[in-house]
Amino acid sequence: MDKVINDFLHRNLGGYANSFNIKITGENKERFVITAENGIINVNASNYIMAFHGIYCYLKKYCNVQLSWCGNRNIVIDKLTMFSGEYSKSVLQKFRVYMNYCTLDYSMCWWNFERWEKEIDFMAMNGINMPLAVIGSEAILYETLIDFGFTKEEALSSISGPAFWAWQLMTNITGYLPPPSEKYIYERLSLGKKILKRYIEFGMYPIQQGFSGHVPVLLKKKCNVKVYMQKGWNGFAKTAQLNPLDPFFKVFGLAYLNKLKKLMGFHHYVACDPFHEGTPPKKGKKYLNAVGKAISSLYTEFDSKSVWVMQAWSMRKDIVNAVSKDKLLLLDLNSQKTAENDNMWGYPVVAGMLHNFGGKNAMQGKLKQHCSNNYAILKQNGANVVGSGLFMEGIEQNPVVYDLQFELLCTDKKIDFDLWIKNYIQRRYGKYNKHIAAAWDLMIHSCYKDFGYEENAVGSAIASRPQLIPYSTGPCCRAKVFYDEKIFEQAAKEFVLASDDFKYSDGYQYDLCDIIRQMLSNRFYTNQLDFAAAFKRKDINRLEKISENQLQLLLDTDSITSCRSEMCLSRWINDALNLASDDAEKRYFNLNARALITLWGDINSDNYLLYDYSWREWSGLIKDYYYVRWNMFYKEVMTCLKSGKHFKDKQFNTYGIRTKHLKYRFGKQLGEFEHLWCNKYEEFEAPADRDAIPLAKALFARYNN
Repeated sequence: MDKVINDFLHRNLGGYANSFNIKITGENKERFVITAENGIINVNASNYIMAFHGIYCYLKKYCNVQLSWCGNRNIVIDKLTMFSGEYSKSVLQKFRVYMNYCTLDYSMCWWNFERWEKEIDFMAMNGINMPLAVIGSEAILYETLIDFGFTKEEALSSISGPAFWAWQLMTNITGYLPPPSEKYIYERLSLGKKILKRYIEFGMYPIQQGFSGHVPVLLKKKCNVKVYMQKGWNGFAKTAQLNPLDPFFKVFGLAYLNKLKKLMGFHHYVACDPFHEGTPPKKGKKYLNAVGKAISSLYTEFDSKSVWVMQAWSMRKDIVNAVSKDKLLLLDLNSQKTAENDNMWGYPVVAGMLHNFGGKNAMQGKLKQHCSNNYAILKQNGANVVGSGLFMEGIEQNPVVYDLQFELLCTDKKIDFDLWIKNYIQRRYGKYNKHIAAAWDLMIHSCYKDFGYEENAVGSAIASRPQLIPYSTGPCCRAKVFYDEKIFEQAAKEFVLASDDFKYSDGYQYDLCDIIRQMLSNRFYTNQLDFAAAFKRKDINRLEKISENQLQLLLDTDSITSCRSEMCLSRWINDALNLASDDAEKRYFNLNARALITLWGDINSDNYLLYDYSWREWSGLIKDYYYVRWNMFYKEVMTCLKSGKHFKDKQFNTYGIRTKHLKYRFGKQLGEFEHLWCNKYEEFEAPADRDAIPLAKALFARYNN
């Protein structure tokens, strides 16, 4: 057995590693065939990915394994089940694509290689063969700028920080929270090379970062070239764009690609999205068509086997139609653009699922709707669909949604939801009983229902900037609960009643915390409606009682989430600090980590729009950030009422309006606290998982008495 297979088996299956016999056939068809005899599982597969996918499919089918980011984080089996006959599977999707640019920062920016290694194994087990591979691209741009006359300081100032680099790659920003030294640049390069090496060892098709013309403004002065200024994105400074029709575009682009090949190697699939969420410097179809030809010819001249990978999110038809169909792969992030654009005019497309914006952890997802399978739908409707993809902005939430989506990546058929959810429960918790079954039936009719909400617009009243009735959380999430809370609370009751049978189930322990967290979060919103009504009546006694209860509810929510390391701010901060190589880098990473999940935008000014976009109901973040804001709010309301002053209730979260509210006294106080919190430096003890059942029972009883 070769080293790649042997290492994979020992990393993931421990004492059972020698019980698998793997043979790679090399056939072109994506396929595996598994047999079992005499305690040995024999896997014949066309390539490494199909072998590893076959192993996981066997473990799911015959050993009830469920592997997740949220509980069940390692494979645990008592024995390998033997079976008669063959278990086989063929996968029609040539490409199974993984990651949105945003995923790299909202969830992965503090991962070391040990964590990446675990994720790459997880990708392979789920059949993924085309991951985004842009870690380390900071060094490519940095050295290219040096070659064009930038000083080290100037080049560094053109690089965005670790929590925001994804948006520079998408051409939205330049040099936000830049690194203090080039040491960071080469640390990222070293990590990226290790990741890319493993992708290649596994036989994946990595998508590397291409060049679309996005450059620092300073390039205009350094090279005496013309740049076009893009309008500022969400309150950030304007960015510069080289005109792809300018001869200098190819000069700089080839220099960039050569640097990529020198530092990391070149593997044919290159991503770029010209004018992504921006404006082309010139109008008209003729210009856009010329842009498409210019960028495509850049890649083809550099490498005749190159394929341009483009997100359909903000694509332009005239750019697309300028490129040969064998030289472009379109990623339809939410599988909606294909139907809206004549099946992408015959271009090869990947059918995607985009479930989460910002890494937020509300329980939600249209499970039955997903079972219809976007790949199957697009293919049936005549699209040239060549793959499936997962393009969530953040992971580590809603494990049921992703278990289903990973299964959809490698099937071309609809999934029978009723059969699937029963199997999921068995794998997730190790057994199936009436209380768990009842709980899931109720959740499917509440938080996981198929109608009445946008999948990416579910918010949190807890994480909203305080007001009488929270309307939204940050710029795009609605705080109002979109389902009948009584149905959800009945689900929570059934889940708690099941606890005696599932104490030692890691999946159950995580889900129990998540369900109680969501129950309390829902209660916070409805209690706030009562608070607003009491305010209208100027019922001071009632207001004091509700505010007291609300603050206790926040502390209780913080407490239940502290039972799981996946839901702790300390894990996020510790991962950032542990990735740093010295004290200065720790403080730099700490600022990035805190800013991303709170203010998001420019911490040196108030001219930004994405505040609270990446909210998380996490232990530590609730107690130290959201609790403080709400406590300030309740004190302000009571002070105004008792003194007879007018309380200005402003929609602090409405998109693009927050800066106006900073002009008011209370809004300014909130802003000052938020800035102080982002600049705070604190080291935490590592969070540990603990039995959540006693606390969950107590909290359910307290809030349902």
